[in-house]
This record gives sequence, C-alpha cells and structure tokens, in this order.
Amino acid sequence: MKLRIDPRLHQQFPTLKVGVLWLEQITNHSNSDISYQLLCRLTDSLKRTLKDAENDKWSEAFAKAGIPSEITPSHLTLLNRLLSSTSSLPNISNAVNVINRIQLIHGVPIGIHDADKTEGSVTIGENSKELNFLPRESQGAEGVSPSEIVYADEKNVITRNWAYKQGRKTLLTAESKNAFIVVDTLDMSDSKVEEILEELANNFNAFVHPTKISKGIMNSKYNEINTDDLSEIKKFKRVSIKGCKTISRNPEIIDRIVEKAVEEVLPSRENLKSLLNSGRRLRVYQGFDPTAPTLHIGHTVMMRKLEDFRKLGHEVFMLIGDFTGRIGDPTDKGAARRKLTEKEVLENLKLYKEQASSLLNMNDKDNPVTVVFNNDWLGQLRFAEIVDLASEFTVQQMIKRDMFQKRLENDKPIHLHEFLYPLMQGFDSVALNVDIELGGSDQLFNMLAGRTLIEKLYKKDKFVVSGKLLTTNEGAKMGKSEGNMIMLSDSPENIFGKVMAFSDEQILGGFELLTNSSIDKVNEVERKLKQGKNPMELKKELAEIVVSELKGNKAATRAKEYFEGVFQKMSVNVELETVKVSKSEMNILDLMVETGLSKSKSEARRLVEQDSVEVNQGKIVNWKSQINTKDIVLKVGKRTLRIL
Repeated sequence: MKLRIDPRLHQQFPTLKVGVLWLEQITNHSNSDISYQLLCRLTDSLKRTLKDAENDKWSEAFAKAGIPSEITPSHLTLLNRLLSSTSSLPNISNAVNVINRIQLIHGVPIGIHDADKTEGSVTIGENSKELNFLPRESQGAEGVSPSEIVYADEKNVITRNWAYKQGRKTLLTAESKNAFIVVDTLDMSDSKVEEILEELANNFNAFVHPTKISKGIMNSKYNEINTDDLSEIKKFKRVSIKGCKTISRNPEIIDRIVEKAVEEVLPSRENLKSLLNSGRRLRVYQGFDPTAPTLHIGHTVMMRKLEDFRKLGHEVFMLIGDFTGRIGDPTDKGAARRKLTEKEVLENLKLYKEQASSLLNMNDKDNPVTVVFNNDWLGQLRFAEIVDLASEFTVQQMIKRDMFQKRLENDKPIHLHEFLYPLMQGFDSVALNVDIELGGSDQLFNMLAGRTLIEKLYKKDKFVVSGKLLTTNEGAKMGKSEGNMIMLSDSPENIFGKVMAFSDEQILGGFELLTNSSIDKVNEVERKLKQGKNPMELKKELAEIVVSELKGNKAATRAKEYFEGVFQKMSVNVELETVKVSKSEMNILDLMVETGLSKSKSEARRLVEQDSVEVNQGKIVNWKSQINTKDIVLKVGKRTLRIL
C-alpha cells in the first residue's frame, strides 16, 4: 500500500510533514478502561489549566485552504469540546483513546484508519477526481468539491477537510487487524515528528498489542512512501499506567448505588449510570465532621455506597473534617453551634477511622479507601484565596436557607463564619478534584457549593448523590445532635435493643438505609409488611443484620440470644407490671415521668446520665432520645415496666 502527498499541496504548504505508523495484527476489542483513564487524567488537567482553545498554525492553514471558519482541526475540535462542555470524551476503544490523548498532548491532528478497508493508494491533496465521502452518521454518500483538501483512496474520500472529519469507510472496529496512523504537522522538525510517532508506538504496543509497528515520514522531498518499505520500530518504552484500575460494571452494584437509599442525584440518575458504565475511574468522597466522639449509624447509610464505589474500582476518600468541624455546620440548626477547639476536634476523631473500617475496606492492597483531613488544605488557605472563593457566592444565596430565615424571624444571630461553612466544604471538592460527593439530603446545599466551585475552577460537572435520612415517626432526623441515634461505639447488645425499639413504620427504612440488603430484599420486606407479616420477626431480622454488618456475625448471634433470652424472661416468665402511655413516641424523660419511674424530668435526666435507664436491654445514654413506646420493656434502676 502506498501513501503520498500531492506535490501541489506542498507548493501551498511547503512545511507540511506527515508522520505514518503501520500496525499489523492489532487487538482492539480488549478492555479499554486503562487507556480511557489515561485520557481522562489528561483532559482533567487541560480543563484546569486552559481557559480557551487558542488558534495555532493548523487553524491558519485551514483558513488559507478556504476551509469554513466553523470547521477546526481534529485536535482543536477535541480541545474545544472539553472546554465548552461538562461531559467527558467517550470511551470508544483503546486505539481511539490513544489517538485522542496524543493529539491533545502535542497539539497535532492525528487520524487512524483500517488499512484493509482502503482501495489502492491513499493520497493527501485536492479532491481532483471529485470522489464521494461516506459520513459516519449516514448511509448515503456526500459530494465533495474538487478543491477541497482530503485524504482519499482510489474510490472514496476517507477524511474530509484535510484532518477534520473521518468517514465511515475506514473506521477502526473491534474486528480490525491492520491499521495506518497519520500525524499531520506544520513547521515541525523530523526529530519532533519521530518523537510523536515513538510515543504513539509505545502506547499502541501497550494497548492494542500489534505484532509489528513500522514508521515513516513524508515531506516535500519524500512525498511518497510504501508501507512495505517503512522502518520497523524495535524498541519500546514502558507506558506508565500507575494508579489505573480495571473498572467493574457490575449492574447490581451500580443499581444499588443509584437507587437504594438515594433521595436525589444531580445532574440525574441516568447520567450517573452512564458515567459508571463509561470505564472512567472516578474520585468519590464523603465528609465527616468530628463534632462528637463517635460516628453514628446515620453515617453508615452513604458509607455503604462509598464501599460500593470502591468495589467497582473507583478511588474513594473518607474525609474527616478536622477544620470544618471547628466551624460547625449550620444546617438545620436553630442557633449557632458551639465552636469547638482544635483539641476537642482531635479528641473526637480518634475512633472514626477504626469505626468506619467495619464498613469501608481501608486495607485492600489493590484499592483501599483513603482517609484524608481537610485541615491539610483549608488550614493553609491565604485570606486572599478565601476572598476569591467567596466571590463565587452571594449573600442572597446563603440567607435564603431555611434555618437562617427562621433565625431572622426569631431575632437570633447568624454568625459570619456560618456563611463560610458551605464555601469551606465546597473547597474540599476542589482540593480532592472529585467527580462525585455523597452526603445526606440535609447536606444538599453544602454539596452544591462544591459543585459550583468544581464547575468554575475545573470546568467539569461534579455529581451529587444525596441520601435519605433516618427519621422518627414524626419525620424528625435521628442524629447525634438530636440525641436519639445508635452510636457505633454502642455494644452489640445495645445496638440490637435500640433497633428493636424502632417503630413498625421504621422497619422498611431500616432495611433500605442501614443494611447492605439488595433492592430485591427491600422490596420483599415491603411485600411481607403489606401481607401482614409479624413486624417483630422482621425487626429481629433487621437488628441481626445491622449488628452483623457493624460488629460481626458472632456478635450478632450473641446479641440476638441475649435479647430474646432476657426479653422473654421479663415479658413471660417474670410477671411485669404493664402500663399504657399517651403517645406512640416520647422523649425518654417524659416517658419516665408519665410511667412513674421518675418524679421529675430533672431526676430522670440525672438517672440517664448515671447509665441507670434501659429500653429493651439497651442503655439510654442521651436524655434527648426519642423512644418508640409500642410494646417495650423500660428499666430504671431496679424497677421494670412493660409498656404497651
């Protein structure tokens, strides 16, 4: 096969050089995730460092050749697409990923063709024979003007407008075996062209595994080459693919990520599914502010998703907010949080990594979850940088938040540092350069702040996945601040008992939010509840699963046996006094006073703080706890009541 440059083209463009690679017996149908990840790393870097695609010598050449101004060379088309869109380049194949990456690195147009689909020699020059063009998106041929500069074989135009648009005829497919690559250059030395060819050869050797690679250069002096006479490249450098992972597209895990326990996905669930199936390795994180000395079960809802992302091969970060924890998140707070000292925050976070390791694999040798601390970057910001970040937001955006409106109505102060909290959390996304942030639905405003900054600074879209919240019957959030939460520091028996204190209405949400149960399992529980299945049995199953996933199977078995044995003894073998109360859910202090187990709320609070109060064998450690009062055993000191 011959490739040639029409001599008349060199009369107009004397510095034109075309580098040629010839690849034999390639394999283009293997997994393309690794080559795609290398491409994505480059495009992320370009988005961060370039604001506008600058014209180069090829744009000038296009204008000189009379090519319409809206048409740009292929490498600038790629760059313009990156800088004007929040989407990634598609993951087409290993060969195309390599081509796109080298085009963007060196700023030259590159084309790749299936050599077995060409008919005769290939010429670069004006379309003097008036050959037709077969576009990709159409079955019919298009006419090409005689003056248009093209790549053409003896029957058809295979690339229009020089190095702009490849046709359907010679497109590379998974079945292609032999290929030729053309690199168009202007005002470039032979050594630089050879460097680009060498880099292409190294990448092709790594990703499409040809049995032989040959190279050649056409210029004004040597305007024709025969593929049989090309010089063979015999030495290859190792292509660095450090940090690239094979990405799983397990449909069960992807569905669980997108659907289970999810309140909202931005920009959309469909876009997230598409991204998870793209082969791109994503950077995913969730933040945890150490405002208490232990994590609670509400934190585990999205932790399970972090682990799912890790299982798929993505890069996962558990961020501990040792800086933001000192500010205090104002979300849903009717008054400003007490500002914590650095010492208090460091004391609080001591158990976080150990507790999270029950759900997150931090020791996997191939792809562990990485723990990071945001004081490492937030603590280093200069005031000028903070002002620059603050300029991306308005006071109106902040003041519209519900909790700030309520404080204004109640004439309660709003501190300036509370306005800065979303900005600081948003900068976490920038510092980690993440693709996805996870958090509870109450964190949506803060997560959107990060989405704004990522789009402004990195010119890409950050996905936000907000999770459903664990709530009481009245819809109030269960959390450490509210005093009604299961702590990860609780004993297995305590966790089991607290789950058994859930209302019947919380059973379904418990399976969805607090376990790794599949969507099918959650649907099965819903069916059983509707069919009249005994809620107590389902609640026991839920409690056992929760304890098993947090503390291990043996601990779950012991906790179940302990609960069943003690509860059965108290409710059946021992004659317990039975009382009824006025509400289905009550604060523990009100419950103790109404049942006569305490004379006053102050006494009740003291008993709670002395660890003298239990519900279903689980200790109550916070006097703010809300208790489901349906069929429970309440013990205060030596007195025990059964409440119906």
